[in-house]
Amino acid sequence: MLPISYGVNHCNMNQKKNIDVVSIKNRIYLRIIILFLIIGLVIFFMRLSFIIVTDKKNGEYLVTDYKFIEDDFSHPRLKLLRSREHLDEVVASGKSQFEKIVLLRHWVNQQWKAGKYFYYPPFDAVEILDLARKHGNYGFCAQYAVVFLQSCQSIGLHARYIDLIGHFATAVWSDEYNRWVVMDPDNDIYYEKDGIPLRGRDLCSAYWNKKTKGIYKVNYDGNKTKVTVNDLVNYKLYSIIMKADQLSEPISILYKGLNSNLTLKNNYREYPYIGNNVLKIFFGESLMWKEFDTNESFRDRIITDDPDDFRYAMNQTRINTIRYYPDKGIVKILLSAISSPTFKTFIINANNSGWQEHKEKQILYLKPGFNKFSARILTKFGWPGTESYIRYFYKPNFFKYFLNKEI
Repeated sequence: MLPISYGVNHCNMNQKKNIDVVSIKNRIYLRIIILFLIIGLVIFFMRLSFIIVTDKKNGEYLVTDYKFIEDDFSHPRLKLLRSREHLDEVVASGKSQFEKIVLLRHWVNQQWKAGKYFYYPPFDAVEILDLARKHGNYGFCAQYAVVFLQSCQSIGLHARYIDLIGHFATAVWSDEYNRWVVMDPDNDIYYEKDGIPLRGRDLCSAYWNKKTKGIYKVNYDGNKTKVTVNDLVNYKLYSIIMKADQLSEPISILYKGLNSNLTLKNNYREYPYIGNNVLKIFFGESLMWKEFDTNESFRDRIITDDPDDFRYAMNQTRINTIRYYPDKGIVKILLSAISSPTFKTFIINANNSGWQEHKEKQILYLKPGFNKFSARILTKFGWPGTESYIRYFYKPNFFKYFLNKEI
């Protein structure tokens, strides 16, 4: 039995050795094949070139049926206001656009103390200032708003009137924050939450929702005071006036039963006298924000709950990619300015190389890896618009790229 058993085991062992040799050879062949596949894929990838967009922030299109109308910022009365009142010096110490807006608002607030009885002048900042200084004709919130709004226009800033319950204020377009922000020149304040200046709709919503936590009113010195619901009662009905062109198109009024336009007079006593007399002013198209289903509303207003009607974004830049040339690492773009009546040119910052003026059509030369290109409009008054940007990832053909680099 033992010799027979030994022979069988010996055969089994030889067969096992042969199988192991074949298995090892198969594994070697498989590894060689996998290695060649990997090398082939690496070569294919190194020869491959592509450009993809990884992130994008673009300017907005206007999406409203209503048109915001302003005076031409080069209007003679605006030029006179700017030069005579030295408004460039007034805002010179501001380090940012927003700081300059606050400086301008404070300057307006300091020009006179509000009065209850006065001759109601036309919406003309120069005339209002002259009457206050020469004749003690002190207006109230509306006159502060007019002087502030036209002062903003004179230095190239967009502003519009806010009509509230028993109060008149303004909103200024902030390119820094990309939104309209409430500026109250009568009280010399603005409102903020989490360091962001607020819009009129924000304040209206805060009032009706009774949610004022984190909202502060900020005065000229930067001092902040917590806001209560009662502080926002004026904003329970919030309305914007779509016309800010009263120098070109004087407002219409109803005074002592007569309709007329409120225009400049040689004798200020010919203006309507505010006291016991009732003056009704017609501003044209006004939009009122609808918050919930409140029955309270202004008369003769267009009521809307569409935030885009109030948004009306200004000074927007859109970056449109027209062509990709991956083999050359080139992107062709087209820049578009939207809602920027004082547009001058575009400025671009390519990969943090600094802001430089550029034309609408541009050829961008990409570097391997991630690239960021920012663009914004530059107005005739020197204000840069809101930044738009696009990020590309560029993978070149490494063989051509490094060969060209060596050459």
